[in-house]
Amino acid sequence: MTLSILIPTHNRSELLARTLESLRAVTLPPSGPVGLEIVVIANACTDQTRALVDQIAPTMPIPTRCVDEPTVGLNPARNRALSEARGEILAFLDDDVWVESPWLIELLALFDTQPADIVAGTVNLWWEAVERPAWLDTRSAHLLSCVNYGDQIIELTKPGQAVGANFAFRRRVTGHIGGFTVGLDRTGDTTLAGGDTDFLARALDAGYRMFYAPRAVVKHWVSPQRITPEYLGRVAYANGLARAFLRKNFSVPRALRTFIEHGFRLAVYNAVGGLTAIFGLQKAHIHNRIRLMTSRGNLTGAYRRLRNRSPSGALR
Repeated sequence: MTLSILIPTHNRSELLARTLESLRAVTLPPSGPVGLEIVVIANACTDQTRALVDQIAPTMPIPTRCVDEPTVGLNPARNRALSEARGEILAFLDDDVWVESPWLIELLALFDTQPADIVAGTVNLWWEAVERPAWLDTRSAHLLSCVNYGDQIIELTKPGQAVGANFAFRRRVTGHIGGFTVGLDRTGDTTLAGGDTDFLARALDAGYRMFYAPRAVVKHWVSPQRITPEYLGRVAYANGLARAFLRKNFSVPRALRTFIEHGFRLAVYNAVGGLTAIFGLQKAHIHNRIRLMTSRGNLTGAYRRLRNRSPSGALR
């Protein structure tokens, strides 16, 4: 199988350098680098990304190149990666991961041994720059793109069970369902969400099968700026906002149900938040706040969808 490793990045050359460093030590299949490539998509980068890739490329065991994509946004960058890639298997990584050495051969092995069209790898959180706070548990760790379902290969049936930090799929999937929806997911420094979930939902609806590869492991770097209740609240809000745009049909009755359901939840979370603050229950207070932000996002998303707007607020 031929395989393209695709890394979209936006002005994070120092983090990207470490991701490429980890790929330098990745275990290659018996055929060596034949049929393999690494493609970095420099998404409206104004830092040293291209110079970095050009400097590192000759030292890489896998042919490596950098492509500029001027349109700001993670999904435009992903779509540019799809058009540039030459491989039969398209494997996406974030620009702030450390790839464990068996990752590549484990990914290829799963495609070879299972009826997989899509593969979700393990994403463990990388606590290098900051200590894991006591208040963080599995309910919120997923907001940092943590994916771990144990040590067994299993079939996954829900689109939210994989994340763009470490997932791969056969080229025929995009040939059938198209690429990533522009308007969902990060745009520059704006926190949006749902691009990978939308893509996987369309793929699963089309009958493609997704499997979990427990030994195709990456570590996802946790930034000190992201391990705060405020940041996780913004991510939860973005996830909720995107849900309205992930539905195929969003009728007025559906919008009314959303307003009633999440309006009620918002009232409950506000009441619970007051109680947890009074009694000093920090962990419960933070998680209640995150759930509250998710409901706020759902309400905003429903309103924008009814007004025919994108998640970012721009007209479609």
